[in-house]
Amino acid sequence: MDKNSTFRTNLVKRRKALGLTQEQLAARLNVSPQAVSKWENSSYPDGELLPRLAKELNISLDSLFGVKVMDSERDIEQLIDDEVRSVPEEKRSELFMKMMYTALCACNPNKDTVGRLRSSFEHETFAGLKTDRELALSRLNTDLRYFCFLEIPEKGVNSYFGDTTNMVRLFNTLADDDAISIISYLGASVRNKMFSVAMISEKLDIPSEKVQHIIDRLDRFGLVWRVSADINDQPVILYGYTHHTSLTLILVLAKTITNYLKYMDPNVELWERGAFRRENGEQDEIVPQVPWWKEGEL
Repeated sequence: MDKNSTFRTNLVKRRKALGLTQEQLAARLNVSPQAVSKWENSSYPDGELLPRLAKELNISLDSLFGVKVMDSERDIEQLIDDEVRSVPEEKRSELFMKMMYTALCACNPNKDTVGRLRSSFEHETFAGLKTDRELALSRLNTDLRYFCFLEIPEKGVNSYFGDTTNMVRLFNTLADDDAISIISYLGASVRNKMFSVAMISEKLDIPSEKVQHIIDRLDRFGLVWRVSADINDQPVILYGYTHHTSLTLILVLAKTITNYLKYMDPNVELWERGAFRRENGEQDEIVPQVPWWKEGEL
């Protein structure tokens, strides 16, 4: 692609990404819509307009002209900040997934082209990253996309666990269809909506004693919060759901674990040790890998 078509392609792409019409961009630059149309088809802006054009599009001139700058001093955080702020809120989740997918693909030593997230997948497809330093798992289908990343601590993830009693209590709580039904019902509510045990019992057809037992356990974990109210001169305890991010991810990942992850794109495995470590620091001997073919070897 020559530099002329690169400029025009990038101009159109960036304008549309920002949700701007030719008329809106023209108004920002105090030029006619016909001028913008010409830039996108056959000509260039005047030189003094280029910095203003780049500013309005929140993009560098190098990027607009398709110039790849290899600069070790580039402020990656600033570039990401600029990009996210320039995208409308309703498009940010898609941008996040594209950035994370590209970053994961870049860890693949067998791929030297830019990884670009496709708009659709024929099967339920995941992307995975497993090295001695990080783990990542991403579901790519648009009906439920997510990206989970873990930087492995030097002493292993289990060094973070400490006392596992409450972990076991949480898993015991979640090991119940009714508990998952209650969490799903509460999680579908709006912020700060309050519920009574009687209401939950009636809506989900679960005995009130069972509902109270589960709600009390969720309360101990800080997953619900309670207030006291007088209704018709009768004291009533009402519960609000915290919409805890970690619990949502736990349930989603639990479903992932129970699926057979058949399609991985990509699946990058560059590891020799797992994410856990032994408390005494003892390590197994690394099993040597079979060396790759030598040049000319038959």
